[in-house]
Amino acid sequence: MIDFVEYRFRIIGPSPETLPMGRLAAYMAELARLLGSEEKIHFDRIENRSVGVVARVPPEEIATVSPRVRAAAHNDEQADAAVPFRQLNKLLGEDGWKAELPLPQCGEVIQFPGTSKNEKALKRVQQPTTIRGRLIRIEGSGDVVKIGLEIDGRLSARVSFPAASVQDLARHFHHHVSVTGDGRWKRDDDGQWSLEDLKAVSFEPLDDSPLSTVLDRLRNLMPAGEGAKIIKAVDELRH
Repeated sequence: MIDFVEYRFRIIGPSPETLPMGRLAAYMAELARLLGSEEKIHFDRIENRSVGVVARVPPEEIATVSPRVRAAAHNDEQADAAVPFRQLNKLLGEDGWKAELPLPQCGEVIQFPGTSKNEKALKRVQQPTTIRGRLIRIEGSGDVVKIGLEIDGRLSARVSFPAASVQDLARHFHHHVSVTGDGRWKRDDDGQWSLEDLKAVSFEPLDDSPLSTVLDRLRNLMPAGEGAKIIKAVDELRH
């Protein structure tokens, strides 16, 4: 009876003598996250063929571990192991190395090419963007000024706006507005996107009226009947 099977993560490039211990620890941590089943999988040894990190896995865990690794390697962004798979490739890309991980009992070899130029290019995109927030800052001189919007209690100050139109915008200081323009977005290593900067070209004021005022307006606009019942139900939810 086989007590365990081995998963060999082979880093192609360094040797145990040239790979710093701290860097090796970073690879091992991400490999542990990639394989999962952390309570059942154990480190076994380092092999001196390039650098081979060998993990011992109980045979009954193969049905869990191998599909987990395979899904991440096939660019399934929803896979549980997608993040550590990207992190291992990021480490390899930074070091200029590649790696491979043969899956036991099936002959399939998972390749880790490192961070390619194409992957880096996909980390930034520019596209039409609209954001909304409370206008709390206007500063700068020249043809373009910087504005700050408070969004969900946090300041977003990476927005520029044409100085020629900023006086119209300034009339809505400390009120909510939406601004639209060309946004540059950045994706982090976990696949999350964030707005780096926005070159806004237009704005629209938003209604800051409290909910009670908005409900009163709706009540006046809607005829008696079903519409009024909806407004009454919303009123009841508020109390």
